[in-house]
Amino acid sequence: MKQSKLIVITMPLLITAGCKIQIEVPPGGEVVTESGVYSCSTGEVCSIDVVDLFFDETFSAEPATGYRFDGWLKRDRGLCGGSDDPCRLLTAGFEGNEVLMGFLERPEEVFFLVPQFKEIPTDAFDPDLFVSTTFTVAESGLSVTYSFSENGSYTKRAGPIFAAGKYNFEQNDRVINYTQLASTERPDLTGYAVFESFDAENGFYFVCYTEDQDVRSARAAIDLCESGGGGDLEAPTRLRFFIDD
Repeated sequence: MKQSKLIVITMPLLITAGCKIQIEVPPGGEVVTESGVYSCSTGEVCSIDVVDLFFDETFSAEPATGYRFDGWLKRDRGLCGGSDDPCRLLTAGFEGNEVLMGFLERPEEVFFLVPQFKEIPTDAFDPDLFVSTTFTVAESGLSVTYSFSENGSYTKRAGPIFAAGKYNFEQNDRVINYTQLASTERPDLTGYAVFESFDAENGFYFVCYTEDQDVRSARAAIDLCESGGGGDLEAPTRLRFFIDD
């Protein structure tokens, strides 16, 4: 999960603080405030009156099990549109500004706060969830941390051992092909991770992993995972990729 940060509300966003904030929550989660004063459940449309100079609330979108938060919706009069951070709205600084004070006096002024939730597949790999996410893996008795970036690079840390490399999706985004550049004397490695299923409740992927140098394609990796090994090929390793918040 991306680290939350304070949204500093500049003049244009202060204007959109408006006299009414309408929260529209689609299926897949809820919206709550840090203060606990306001909450809006899935499927509800909630309206908040903003009528004075003391309004200061930070709104967070909380996804339900099996969903993820994909950011606040960009739309006409939408608040925090395009951001996936908590949305802070406040009226401090309105005093003395006739335009801004006018918004606090007109109940017909309505602005919208709409979270976007996406259902996470329970039986398939979801590339959108995978990218820019950190995973912890129990590998050979070690706690291994993988971090994947949008630019196609990744890092791997297992105790004192650090590796970095490139990755790309193959075979309908079900397989990840790794090129690993290790900080040891070992040569560059190529490995394949075949994503088999996702446990939404516990937040981890079941992964079939092979780094056998004779496995040189995503199709071969899938075949190896389905057959459990055989011939001169090493049996694949089953791993659990736990999603780190």
